[in-house]
Amino acid sequence: MIDLLAALGAIGGFSCVIAALDVAEAGQCRDGADLVIVETRDGSRYYAGNLPNAFLLEGHDSLLALTYGAARNQGAVLPQETVLSTFRHVAATIGDQQFGRPRLADDDQPGALPISYVRRLWPIVRQILDMNHVPVRRRPLAIGMAIELAFAIDEQRIDPLLAAQVVTECAVPMAKIDPRKIP
Repeated sequence: MIDLLAALGAIGGFSCVIAALDVAEAGQCRDGADLVIVETRDGSRYYAGNLPNAFLLEGHDSLLALTYGAARNQGAVLPQETVLSTFRHVAATIGDQQFGRPRLADDDQPGALPISYVRRLWPIVRQILDMNHVPVRRRPLAIGMAIELAFAIDEQRIDPLLAAQVVTECAVPMAKIDPRKIP
């Protein structure tokens, strides 16, 4: 279950940056805070700002809002500080070797890093979303609904707080990466 949640969180987070770039490419940014490009010394590019965060967390139908709603429905109390801590950690590690490494106990680590899930699964997920005519800006919602479903059918009864943390630790950094790095 941890691997499923990590994979869904990673590709869901990545879909947020794709959706944000779709808005920007359509010329619909309101100001410079909507999409911020961060370039590191090695020439890597990351994205931050209001747009990726809106798809990731800020709307009632955002990826993490759906995740946290599903966790709450199973009795989890997710402190806001937990979420903010992940955002701060991701921002502080951009361009660092710790970027994108889930901060989870050893026994709770997924089988791969979030970037590995994105590289392996995004081409397949994108094809499925394309075949089903899911608009780019609705893809975070679609993947968020898959996360809700994973919570609902979890027969192993993973702690819902841990499940939400796994999704968060994988989604937040992947919502910052440059899509040009993914085939």
